[in-house]
Amino acid sequence: MIQISLEGQQELFDVFKHFDERIQTQLVGRLANQVFDDVQAGADAHTQTGALADSVQMRSIKSGYEIFHDLQRAPHALFVHWGTRPHVIKPKHKKSLRWVSGNQFIFAQFVNHPGYKGDPYMVRAATDAKDHFEKLKRQLEIV
Repeated sequence: MIQISLEGQQELFDVFKHFDERIQTQLVGRLANQVFDDVQAGADAHTQTGALADSVQMRSIKSGYEIFHDLQRAPHALFVHWGTRPHVIKPKHKKSLRWVSGNQFIFAQFVNHPGYKGDPYMVRAATDAKDHFEKLKRQLEIV
């Protein structure tokens, strides 16, 4: 599992501790939903089949909520998020690779993949959580 820690996170927690339990519950729930929506929108920007966006999950844990990809649904999620280095793709169980280009089948014994820089949409969503927290505080009329 990958965990992300952000600058200013401790200050958020210190402010959060001053609220009563009812406000804390509302803030955590709303903030988790906003971050979940941001992650899902980021994943949806890379959708071809919908599997990546569908794989975004949220569950309640002891300290709040956890937002993650179900890698059974979208094993490629880590590659889309973090990127890949240039690499060679070879067939695992066949003699050659095959794909369709236009109306023709293309065959190759290997392919040089150029790599992919990635799109860290989960990191962006976590970074944006601080701004969402401030907006939610104002909506709940918390000074």
